[in-house]
Amino acid sequence: METASLLAIISGVCWATNITIVKWALNRSRASALVGATVGVTIAAIVSLILALVSGSSLPDSEVLWKFAIVGIIAPGSSQGLFVSSIGSIGPARTSILIGTSPVFSVLLAVIFLDESWKTTIMIGTLLTVMGSALISWEKGIRFRQIGIVFAIATSLTFAIRDVVARHFNVGTDVSSWWSGTVVLIAASITLWIFVSIKFGPIWKTQTRKALPEFIPSGIMIGIALPLLLEALNKGAVNIVAPLALASQNIAIVILSGWFFGSRERTRQVIVAMILIFVGGIVVTIS
Repeated sequence: METASLLAIISGVCWATNITIVKWALNRSRASALVGATVGVTIAAIVSLILALVSGSSLPDSEVLWKFAIVGIIAPGSSQGLFVSSIGSIGPARTSILIGTSPVFSVLLAVIFLDESWKTTIMIGTLLTVMGSALISWEKGIRFRQIGIVFAIATSLTFAIRDVVARHFNVGTDVSSWWSGTVVLIAASITLWIFVSIKFGPIWKTQTRKALPEFIPSGIMIGIALPLLLEALNKGAVNIVAPLALASQNIAIVILSGWFFGSRERTRQVIVAMILIFVGGIVVTIS
């Protein structure tokens, strides 16, 4: 379990770095958030494929590949556009903290579908997480598009479904996390390009050229973070890995976003919300 916890923390820091990069890229690029998300995931698939080849791990059987393809369609395939749109609407810190509701969904789904244990401490931890996330929704004195809150919560739900499905498919197997991550990202990339082609039609090439330079670093971070998260889910329980990854992500994002984007990303209410979610993650972890 110690290895799973460490991988979850490293993954969370990588996700926080990615969120910061996405906000920076949206500020610099005139491309659509959906196209930026698609470019980032495509680059991530390439990075993960290179790492899988370098690792020397054998390619999984086809009967295993389709399972991870399903995970990729769920998230980031169905979630990444919402995720990037939320960052653009309410900022990186608030998006990351609101996605902290994901452990609540993850734990409930894991208890129902994976027969994982339910304890009082897990309930307390998830309630603290919900309280911290709710603070962002009720924040006063800061102007942002409220639809961004909806985007973040929807992203959180898809992340929870992804974590539980990945745990179900990956537990007890010897599938390399680099290969499973690669398959997830390729499936997600195909899903996102379908969305882009439907929404933008013939101008998708123009949008892609606008997004490509700025979103390459985002893709590199995703290509590292997702396989690490999948490996953590393979080695540990969802109700531990998911909250711990998000707790480390939120701490890192508040530090990074406050550093790069100023005090608006590090208000008193944001700090309190981060602490509540961090404590909630720790309570769930020690249970």
